[in-house]
Amino acid sequence: MKNTKQSIANQHSSATRTKWWIHMVIVAAFAAVACAYFSPVLSGMVVVQGDMQKAEAMGYEQQQYAKATGNNIPNWNPSMFSGMPGYQTAVEPQHSLFTPLKSLLIGRPLGVERNIGILFLYLLGFYVSLLAFGVNPWLSLVGALAFGLGSYNLIIVEAGHVTKAWAISMMAPILGAMAMTFNAPKSGHPKRNVLWGVILFTVALGLQITFNHIQITFYTVIAALMLGVAYAIHYLRLKTVRPFLVSTLLLMVGAGLAFGSNARLLMVNQEYAKYTMRGGSEITVTPEDLYKDGEPKNTVTSTEGLNIDYAYQWSYGVGETYTLLVPGARGGGSAEQVGEDSESYKAFRQKRAPLYWGDQPFTSGPVYFGAIVCFLFVVGLFVVKGPERWWLLVATVAAILMSWGHNLGLNTWLFNHLPLYNKFRTPSMSLVLANVTMALMAVLALKEIFAHPGDPKNKKAVLWGAGVTGGFILLMLIFKGGLSFSGVADQQMAAQYGAQWPQLQEIFVKDRKSLFVSDSLRSLLFILLASAITLLVAWGKTKKTGWPIALLGVLIVADLWGVDRRYLNDENFAEPRKVALRADPYDTDIDLAAQANGDVDYRVFNLAVNTFNDSKPSAFHHQIGGYHAAKLRRYQDIIDFYLGRHINTNVLNMLNTRYFVIPDPQQGYAVQRNVAALGNAWFVDTLKAVADANAEIMALNDFNPATTAIVDKSQWSKMVDGKTFVRDSTATIALQHQSPYNPDHLKYTTHSATEQMAVFSEIYYAPDWRAYIDGKPTDYLRVNYILRAMIVPAGDHLVEFRNEAPRLHKLDTVTLLFSVLTLLLIAGSIALYYMSNGRKDNPAKA
Repeated sequence: MKNTKQSIANQHSSATRTKWWIHMVIVAAFAAVACAYFSPVLSGMVVVQGDMQKAEAMGYEQQQYAKATGNNIPNWNPSMFSGMPGYQTAVEPQHSLFTPLKSLLIGRPLGVERNIGILFLYLLGFYVSLLAFGVNPWLSLVGALAFGLGSYNLIIVEAGHVTKAWAISMMAPILGAMAMTFNAPKSGHPKRNVLWGVILFTVALGLQITFNHIQITFYTVIAALMLGVAYAIHYLRLKTVRPFLVSTLLLMVGAGLAFGSNARLLMVNQEYAKYTMRGGSEITVTPEDLYKDGEPKNTVTSTEGLNIDYAYQWSYGVGETYTLLVPGARGGGSAEQVGEDSESYKAFRQKRAPLYWGDQPFTSGPVYFGAIVCFLFVVGLFVVKGPERWWLLVATVAAILMSWGHNLGLNTWLFNHLPLYNKFRTPSMSLVLANVTMALMAVLALKEIFAHPGDPKNKKAVLWGAGVTGGFILLMLIFKGGLSFSGVADQQMAAQYGAQWPQLQEIFVKDRKSLFVSDSLRSLLFILLASAITLLVAWGKTKKTGWPIALLGVLIVADLWGVDRRYLNDENFAEPRKVALRADPYDTDIDLAAQANGDVDYRVFNLAVNTFNDSKPSAFHHQIGGYHAAKLRRYQDIIDFYLGRHINTNVLNMLNTRYFVIPDPQQGYAVQRNVAALGNAWFVDTLKAVADANAEIMALNDFNPATTAIVDKSQWSKMVDGKTFVRDSTATIALQHQSPYNPDHLKYTTHSATEQMAVFSEIYYAPDWRAYIDGKPTDYLRVNYILRAMIVPAGDHLVEFRNEAPRLHKLDTVTLLFSVLTLLLIAGSIALYYMSNGRKDNPAKA
């Protein structure tokens, strides 16, 4: 008996070692694939990522201050939009267990977090999720490649949407962990599967939140709810809900730990969002009301969340969804690569042409899941059983419908009623969820076919899958004559090129048709090859599964890799010095002019760039403009009313706009000094009370900010009630210049014979800023719609504004406590399980 037990133990130990050896080989393969795709990185090159360059410029001054002083990164970003909270541009890492884990997984110690690390994490995350679904390692390897090499996943790397990419990598592990937990009662090791399912869920969700792309987490939650409902129905039909309730409770605990360990990130962002464009608008008037005769009219309704036209601008077209199956169905990208035999190249001798003819304003490339993935997804609808089939189907359909945005009336209802949905833009992004669910269904379909070779039902399913996907491609080829091959972008180009456009469009249309046909035939070929291999297994013509899995893997990689390289290839890499932040000539000219005139602590209005969509100038001077997707709502109102189509000099003066950069036809630009800028702070003698936010912003159209401050009655208090201020010609107020400039601590010296009302050319943000006079806390108020003001007593005083961000620091403590609790619970649960249940689940120890 002893020898028998020893033999079983030896067999189990050998199997375990073999299993871990396979996992290690596969993980190494993922690293090799990622390195191969981004091979220029290994020779010192970097991906040219537009959004990452913007992000670097956004937080440049904050980072530089921290490096120069050794202090923490400031909470306030003074370099964009006259100053804004810096939580989304540069911020000290939160005290969370997920902070170092994130750094390790994305490859930050190796410096590959923006390229190789992203693709590796896509592959690793999906691989782990498939293991959680009970798929064997080699098939999981193929599935990971099918997901990780999806075109959108690589296109966003080229664009620099790095946090989005990281967050996407955790979608499948979260869902896989939930399925593992709910399926645990049916497994051979229920307690073990529940334990590891909940741990994987907690870690994956915690990481996704840490990656800080809430829109991706939103889509993940939608899929998770659908998964939960599917399993609830499943257990209700089995008339045993206790396992479902226990699993749900444990997953909720895991979610609580994941959210608690990110408390600072979530709660500070939630607070900030209320004051941004995503928090809605307080006003119901529009800029057009300024230029109408008579009284202003309320032409819009006050909203909570983004404007729907703005939010739905990037809506995927209904017909454009065909790109999931055929990449060139809508022309590819707005600057699509073309060959020398193309009509566009022959006409213009350019390697890129505007072939995209979809419903979006422009795009870097199509969302392509792979012809084989689409084919296997359809097969999965026939062969995958149980709750997995239904929640994967429903989640896929929901994601596709949501991606259509304004092209589907249902989405307007969702925008107005689905919680949080109106905080996000770019509906086409929901297709990341469909990519996850369709790839999961595809692999689960293969799992079923390989598990039951020769099953006639599987043979029929494969034939149906090939017939549906291949047949649809053939129909589109037959009826392609009914397609316009003209899209939204053509309207813009028609306005740009005028009478020349019809001739130009004819050239592009020829190439669009050619790409449509060639990519359709390409997808059809991959479907036929994949269906032939799958059919051999379904027919039972082969007993071995190794070579079919390998062949399918090769076909999937060939399909997706070929499309990916159209949009992210060696042309997208450059030497680091070529993408490094550099001052433009006008930045140098501004510095020289400021030095000559003794100007310090001023702002710049740069009209030589896209002023409110370019963050690069913010790296070198404090700007009136900049770029950020979540700027303060009130500042956006100021842009819309007074800094966009119509420029109001009084508003510019109150924002301390000392220098203008003006486009110049001969020299490219001209730098002009504004002598009327009011400086960092000044005293006013008149307070003008107005009824509400509408009246407040309208009043800025015609007032003298040097003498008058506009005050909303909601800001009126005992502090100013009944007060009158007499101008003191000898009064002075000056900002103490700092080098390096500390955005979180501003000091002013004041002198006056009488009590004065001071206006500060600083953006009002009450949650973080505290005011002091001679070290004692004092109240301040909002004036002129966006600025700060304070009553200053007679005499000589030191006035300070300190960005104390009290909520941020309190929540850091909460985050740390939850992190410690999470670590203790995970470690304790593992130890307790293996001490009390390990032997029961392990036959070698029985």
